[in-house]
Amino acid sequence: MQTSLAIILGSVFTIIIVFIEYVKLFQLKKKIEALDWLLMSIALFNGVGFSFVIWSTFNGYNIDIWASKILRFSNQSILIYYALNLVMVSSVILGWTIAKSTVSKRNVNSNNYGAIYEEKYKKKVYRIAWVMLIVGILSYMLYSRAYGGFSGLIYYSRLIRSGITIVQNSFSFLQRFGSFAFFSSYIFLGLIIDKTVVTKKRMGLILGFIISFLFSIFVLYTWVGRISFIVYLATLFLGVILYKSTSIFRLSRKLIKLLIFSLVSIVLFDRLLNRSRVGITIIELFTKELSFPAASFISQLEINSFRWFKDILVSPLYILPSRIWNVTLNLDTASMENTYSFWGAVKGQSGVTGSIPVDFLTFSFMQASVIGVIVVGIMWGFILVWIQNKINRIHSKGIRMILLGNVILNVIILSVLYGDPLHIITRNFGLIAGMIFLSLANKIKWTTR
Repeated sequence: MQTSLAIILGSVFTIIIVFIEYVKLFQLKKKIEALDWLLMSIALFNGVGFSFVIWSTFNGYNIDIWASKILRFSNQSILIYYALNLVMVSSVILGWTIAKSTVSKRNVNSNNYGAIYEEKYKKKVYRIAWVMLIVGILSYMLYSRAYGGFSGLIYYSRLIRSGITIVQNSFSFLQRFGSFAFFSSYIFLGLIIDKTVVTKKRMGLILGFIISFLFSIFVLYTWVGRISFIVYLATLFLGVILYKSTSIFRLSRKLIKLLIFSLVSIVLFDRLLNRSRVGITIIELFTKELSFPAASFISQLEINSFRWFKDILVSPLYILPSRIWNVTLNLDTASMENTYSFWGAVKGQSGVTGSIPVDFLTFSFMQASVIGVIVVGIMWGFILVWIQNKINRIHSKGIRMILLGNVILNVIILSVLYGDPLHIITRNFGLIAGMIFLSLANKIKWTTR
């Protein structure tokens, strides 16, 4: 009965969002905004994805740690899950609508500026890309010294990811500086595809992109993260697609191809990084990968203990090294509490080598039940408008589309699965720093000769 109910409600929920998007995109505005990407992601993961996980788990395709939780879903808890999803979607739309009507929409397009200004701007961001790449490489070299350099870092990478401390590294906080190379490659590629950049400068751009791309691949390999790999590569493809697409219909066809590429890549990188047992089937693999949001939700629904928005209030501190906010200030996160509810300890303690992240819905529910879902949903509506305006102020269309691709994947879509502010900030560390530098490029007068 649970399986049938989940499939029916999941299908209805997905159809509702698809209908909203069809009317909005093909009948009204005919352009995709940040809100649309979030709604489509919720439909994919919390609609189709949740139904798939319930079906496969109740049919014996899931591993014990997830199945032991998910099999606790009753008809009532499934109804609660989808009711809260409807509340969350409505709250996000409400927040977006309010923000769009109250926040100043200073969407700056490069066509509004003269050719001299545009040339100066592109010189600035070109230099920013090189500076961030150099800082990223030097920081990662310093970070890897404790492990014996880059080769030693590869050897210890799986232990580092598991939270097992064998080597004391006082520069561990520099690990995320490796993501500066990601942002550099985005800038270089954005300028390469930008048709307004003069041809004689393309060799420097191509060289910068090759170096930053190769170093980014190395950093991602040492992080041993399949999703990070896929998001990075998909960002490059999606950015180019957004730059070249001139209609919703053409964009839709290309997005379907990109989705297929991403699904195939999950399987390939899972094999490459040896993250799953030998002989695992495709159904078992995707069930395992998509189960933690459902397992987390039912676990927190049963616990029924709330955090009263402290995760949001302290979230700016997550930009600092964990030894400050976690060790010195003794702060925990929603994901830490969720992991403790599964294992009785947090990652890195008592033999626990993995954390159980919280998704967007579970995180919101953990704050203050239904009120938490409403408040966090409205906040996300405001955040999406703010992000949309920030991206629109980037003067180079090439850079704007590449960075928009990364925001869509890393900020909007992944936040549906990984909704803890800590995860959002840490996985976007390079993007946050890079956007700050791009903002400064508009305010600081640099020599342009």
